[in-house]
Amino acid sequence: MNTKVTWIDTKRVLVETPLGDDFVVGFSEDSNYYIEKQSVFNFSQDFGRLFDYFYKGDSRVILGEINRQLMLHCYCSIFFYSSYEKTEKDDERIRIGKRIKEIRLEKGLDVKTLAAVAGIDAANLCRIEVGKYSVGFDVISKIAKVCGKKVDFVELEKNDYECIINKSAE
Repeated sequence: MNTKVTWIDTKRVLVETPLGDDFVVGFSEDSNYYIEKQSVFNFSQDFGRLFDYFYKGDSRVILGEINRQLMLHCYCSIFFYSSYEKTEKDDERIRIGKRIKEIRLEKGLDVKTLAAVAGIDAANLCRIEVGKYSVGFDVISKIAKVCGKKVDFVELEKNDYECIINKSAE
């Protein structure tokens, strides 16, 4: 499979095609997610194969033949799709997620334990750690507290700060 499919949440996936076109695809229900999580079928793999077979650079195909094939195979249909372009926010989410994972491992905590003590869902913690799930300050604070840390503003490198200032001035 060349197309990579990653769950964003229970109703949306990020689809990264070998052509370099990335999409966020949303479904009308969360049944596809739960079908995969219950190990009945590997939805992500099946969905990726549909993109490999049908997607040739025309996004209209997504709501056309791919959606038809989903319904023929008893999956929930596509509700929406949109192009996806990685942003600086994505990079920051990934950086923070990696740091949370580093701290968790340093503390000898597994995902389930940290999530349970912080009062969040373990699946969401996994998504946070890989940068696929954006959370608010309250959740980050809970995670930090369980890890014996606090959320604080940290100085940027001078070059990073100057790039941000220069971009906002343009």
